[in-house]
Amino acid sequence: MDSEVKPFLQTIDLLHEDIYRAVEPLTDDGINWRHPHLTNTVGILLRHVAGSERQWILEVVGGRSIQRKRDEEFGRERLRKAPLVENLRRAQAEVKEMLEGLSAGRLMEEVEQTFRGKTVKFTKSWAILHSIQHTAYHLGQIQLFRKMAASGAAEQLRPGR
Repeated sequence: MDSEVKPFLQTIDLLHEDIYRAVEPLTDDGINWRHPHLTNTVGILLRHVAGSERQWILEVVGGRSIQRKRDEEFGRERLRKAPLVENLRRAQAEVKEMLEGLSAGRLMEEVEQTFRGKTVKFTKSWAILHSIQHTAYHLGQIQLFRKMAASGAAEQLRPGR
């Protein structure tokens, strides 16, 4: 693996380790726990992180069509932990395989992508960094939701209590 690409993969692996550690103690009920004033759950975030990483790294950087259906990632159906964790592990493995084959010279190649409602150009390196930042942001949410669900925050936050 190219030495300039390796830190990206190491960071992604560390973020995933932290995600798996955060969700390990949760049951299916725990990954479906929802704060009464928010819409996401740990399960939704697991599904969303996998979809986002596939889009930004596999599709934008790697050129592989993934046919992402982003809106479906935020569906409100009851989710099961095991398939979500397995899906995220598969996404991580796919990302790892793609990045291991990426040369440092390709990091500065420009790509065009719709971002925040506009078509913009940026480097492949920027797309990887964006994906890392996005995963880190949601890792923080996952950790917070896990703590809230485990502490009985659901009961404490009910109106009238």
